[in-house]
Amino acid sequence: MKIFGNTDKRHIRLAAAVLTASIVLSMTSMTGCAASGTSGRSENAQTEEKEEKAGQSAVQEAVQASTGLDDTGAETGGSSREKAAEREEAAGAAAAEAVKQGAASGNTAAAEAVKNGAVSGSAAAEAVKQGTVSEDTAADHTEEAASGTSSVKDASESGKGTSESAGPEADQEADRKSGSGDKEEEIPEKPSVREDGGVSMNVFAMDTYMTLLAYGDQAEKAVLAAAKEIHKLDDMLSTGISTSEICRINAAGSGEISGDVETLIDKSLELYDKTDGLFNIAIYPVMKVWGFPTQEYRVPSGAEIEKALKLADVPAIELITEADMKKAQKAAAAAAEEVEKAQEAADQAAKQAADRKKAAEEKKAAAAAEGKTGQDQTSGEQADAEAADKAAADALKSAKEKLAAIKVPSAPSVSFKTKGMEIDLGGIAKGYTGDRVGEVFSRYKISSGIISLGGNVQAFGSKLNGKPWRVAVQNPESSLEYLGVLDVENKAVVTSGGYERYFEENGVRYHHIIDPRTGYPADSGLISATIVCDQGILADGLSTSLFIMGKDQAEKFWRESSWNFDYILEDKEGTLYVTEGIADSLTTDANVVIVNRYVEETDNEKK
Repeated sequence: MKIFGNTDKRHIRLAAAVLTASIVLSMTSMTGCAASGTSGRSENAQTEEKEEKAGQSAVQEAVQASTGLDDTGAETGGSSREKAAEREEAAGAAAAEAVKQGAASGNTAAAEAVKNGAVSGSAAAEAVKQGTVSEDTAADHTEEAASGTSSVKDASESGKGTSESAGPEADQEADRKSGSGDKEEEIPEKPSVREDGGVSMNVFAMDTYMTLLAYGDQAEKAVLAAAKEIHKLDDMLSTGISTSEICRINAAGSGEISGDVETLIDKSLELYDKTDGLFNIAIYPVMKVWGFPTQEYRVPSGAEIEKALKLADVPAIELITEADMKKAQKAAAAAAEEVEKAQEAADQAAKQAADRKKAAEEKKAAAAAEGKTGQDQTSGEQADAEAADKAAADALKSAKEKLAAIKVPSAPSVSFKTKGMEIDLGGIAKGYTGDRVGEVFSRYKISSGIISLGGNVQAFGSKLNGKPWRVAVQNPESSLEYLGVLDVENKAVVTSGGYERYFEENGVRYHHIIDPRTGYPADSGLISATIVCDQGILADGLSTSLFIMGKDQAEKFWRESSWNFDYILEDKEGTLYVTEGIADSLTTDANVVIVNRYVEETDNEKK
């Protein structure tokens, strides 16, 4: 495996400094503009232009010095590690000067230029996302930058399907089925075309920045449709939007659900069963007493945690899926057919009984007229007919009762048997969103693309040059460095860790991944868990679950699981435990222990 050199890490730190400078410049410039109102626009045009060029030039100089790339992505004359290292000091000074100028002038044009660079994936953003982590060519750097990292930066926490139908028509049909309207006009983001022909777009949703990159004849339409899908899901799933589907269900304790929410809850219940309850979407009341949803952090009392844990009752979730509806409809149809047959049998039995009774009365009358006496031979036949009539009537009644007992739901729904329960699908929402975006890309015949959803990365196909996409996995101990880089194609890469969101009180750090067995932050000996597999929804759920499990239980779970996935676990000592399926795809300088699927037993173990 390739080993990162110290210069690589130095470049990353500098790139981060450049990006920080860009962001600060953007913020200070925007603040100045807001404070001055329209007066900022009345300044001397020549001064404004000079300030703008100075700010852009300073930041661009810093970017070039840190990456060894010019604004086109080509290598500069001093792109070697040695030349780049020599320019670090000058670049840092240039970045600092850019910040200083931006703060002093409040120039809107310069601020906007830096803002676009920091947010939309320009050279500065690309440098901090990938920079010189790898030893690929400058062209590779440009492509890799769009992938982002696999670190999860925010609080949010099935298989991927494809369709061969036309893109726009398929999207309209998907909207119809999910009940969502056309949101494209509400999307604030705009796509941009890269020099290599790719179309990229940055989307802010689910409390994080997301990056979409697609290559193909319909790439622009694809990223617009993907952004529309992301916003639709955000509006549907957020616990922070009072009108969302999840908020309405939590408030009422029940409700009809869309196909997306049905899929997410159904997968969550499967994960709950397979992980022995470690993946728990009903943990939300416990999260609330810790203050994680509102960021009003506090250490709750043991009594508060115990009370909240009683509400984390996943078995009390009653889900009625579309499959359940179809099953009920089929059962009702069969019961209705049974009623129809029973009705026919009852009608026939009643007619036979009536005919027998009439015949018996006629024979009795004829015998009386002839003066004959003796046993009536028709009485036995009449009794049999009456008994058959009664049995048929009873069968009809039973069939009707069976039909009445079958409740056919009008729509998929969910309800909570325990009062006060609330659910949060954040643990798999972004993974599912990645799957849905992949489906959109497929409908638009996208040949190559990558999706970075606030740390959840999904690679679609390979890069244009046929090489795998390269996804960086963040080092939890430093936001400026990486554990390594993974080469992936058609895979989701999702990382969970206690470093994502936490607070400290009395010198103790409390992170947001709660162990549902205790109600306290998980303490499994791991500081991060990365899952690599075909499905984003599965990778998302398993990254949380394995983090809670810890190394040994996770290893056992992986060996016994029917799911096909790989993992990278990092313990508190910095050792990486990497499953054999991705060991050769990981580039890192960390201490690595390869986990094999099959382990040969020793004589002592056999005994």
